[in-house]
Amino acid sequence: MTAAAMVCGLLTLASFPSVAAPPQLTLVQAPAPPPAPNVEANITGLHQRLQITPAQEAQFNALANVMRQNARAEASALQAPTPNTSAVDYLRAEIQYDEIELAGLKRFLPALEALYATLSPTQKQTANAIFREGPGG
Repeated sequence: MTAAAMVCGLLTLASFPSVAAPPQLTLVQAPAPPPAPNVEANITGLHQRLQITPAQEAQFNALANVMRQNARAEASALQAPTPNTSAVDYLRAEIQYDEIELAGLKRFLPALEALYATLSPTQKQTANAIFREGPGG
């Protein structure tokens, strides 16, 4: 759950007073984030969908290494909130995770640019479609 979604949810709950509800705020533990996708399967799938040629292997391998590094960084940052996690601590953890994700995107962009520059027009169309789909698309 993103911080924005959590804030929107809290604002929505706050706007509907409940007669039966106690006057205190009750924090509900958000479900643990889903496990990181299998990065090796994603790399293999991307390689196949883009139909990477032998001449493009070096650039693709650099991109794959960034994908692995990002997956390791995100996995090490994932910690399920405890039942006693305060709203403030939960938001801090969400911000920390988002910063790790942003750093990963900043590492990913140059590697993608280098690979993209070597792609044929057909491969570029495929890459454009893949990255518009987003994760799990």
